[in-house]
Amino acid sequence: MRVLTFLVSIILVVISLQSSAQLNSAHEVVVTIDVQPFLQLKMEGPEQLDFTFGQIQDYYAGITKYGVTVLKVSATVSWDLWAAGLSNGSVGNFLWDNPAQYQVATDAFNTVPITALELHQTPENPSIALGCLSTVAQSSDYSRPFQMRTGINTISSNNTVYAPSPGAPYTSPTSAAAMGASEKYIAGGTGTGGNCQVAGGSYILQATTSSSYYYSIDYRIIPGLPVVFPAHDDATTVNSAAAYVTNADAATNFIDNPTEYAQPGIYTMYVKYILAQDQ
Repeated sequence: MRVLTFLVSIILVVISLQSSAQLNSAHEVVVTIDVQPFLQLKMEGPEQLDFTFGQIQDYYAGITKYGVTVLKVSATVSWDLWAAGLSNGSVGNFLWDNPAQYQVATDAFNTVPITALELHQTPENPSIALGCLSTVAQSSDYSRPFQMRTGINTISSNNTVYAPSPGAPYTSPTSAAAMGASEKYIAGGTGTGGNCQVAGGSYILQATTSSSYYYSIDYRIIPGLPVVFPAHDDATTVNSAAAYVTNADAATNFIDNPTEYAQPGIYTMYVKYILAQDQ
């Protein structure tokens, strides 16, 4: 029995030496990753909206289309999001195109300001609560509810769409933490300062009801009677100094003059939603 035990021990030692020798031969594999910057804006809803004004109440109260556009964001970098109201410029800068006229009348013009279109967003721009922008929501985004008329051809409005120059459609808005000095972002703000952007993330991982990556957009147009688009004229509101309102005022013949008005016809414009890396 002792002899058998001794032989077994020798065999085990030999196996151990062979296994140890294999560890001295080694190879390496280098693993690298390339994390590319990624920005994706997904838009859901119709690509064309029609507003037909054929009833007196539509001219006076306007037409509102609720929740027709949904914006969903996914990004690996910090980002800003805004809307730009634009046209093809066939009539003039900051004005709707006018492909068809039904009537040409004295004191009637085919000049409708881009800012006749109002937007409303849900939820609000997250940079407002974080202190980057004005705490007055209507001065920094489109989260303020649409306002009611306060009299004949008068309205308190702060939801007019941002309208950059048609020659530079991707120009970002200018915002400041002060009343009357902000153009509107949907999310984020001007510059790379603290809280003036939204951190990378995705709507896929967020609650849709209050997410910084998910926005529902409403639209409204009020022609008024006569047709002077009272919601566009922000002369008495916090946005009176905003460049997009001032430029649209200068481009329109009938501003602040109720004896001059827009003539019947077909008018077209488009809204470009822009998602950009914060810079």
